[in-house]
Amino acid sequence: MRYGVVRESPSLPPPAVQRRLLDGAACDVVLQEGQPTPEAQRRLARLLFGLKPGDEVLVHSLDVFQRSTGELAQLIRNFLEVGVSLRIVGDRAEGEALKPEQNVLKVLSLLAEHESRRPSRTPPGAGSRFNSGSRNALSKYQVDYARKLYREGASLRSIGLLFQVSPNEVWAAIGDQA
Repeated sequence: MRYGVVRESPSLPPPAVQRRLLDGAACDVVLQEGQPTPEAQRRLARLLFGLKPGDEVLVHSLDVFQRSTGELAQLIRNFLEVGVSLRIVGDRAEGEALKPEQNVLKVLSLLAEHESRRPSRTPPGAGSRFNSGSRNALSKYQVDYARKLYREGASLRSIGLLFQVSPNEVWAAIGDQA
């Protein structure tokens, strides 16, 4: 089965252009994703990791997946190990195909293994994506509420889950005044 993936992104052409190219490439199913959200990423990941041998994924470019180079290597390695072909359509309907061949699989396996062994590439002190450059990841009101919860016996983990930050970020925000 041929799956096409269309995504909205500043680095990609408009979705209508992507869809026209994928329709021209005779996709059986075209998945159109809006702006990238965590839920949309999970849905797409479930689909991509559930493909069967002989399936083919068509995309305008690798930007559609919105993953790091290492994550792309792991995804493509999974495709090739399962027997799924990846075709990058670009600006022409015939595109470039990446089929499960031994040398490609070996290179991608090495890259994916290397990436999985690497520690996080987040620079020290950068915090999570919720930090956005501010000193505290939580607002003043969230910090006050987190302190109250901590004094009442809530764990840093449960407070972190409530505010969607790590326990370390909770501790950094409430600190000694808990």
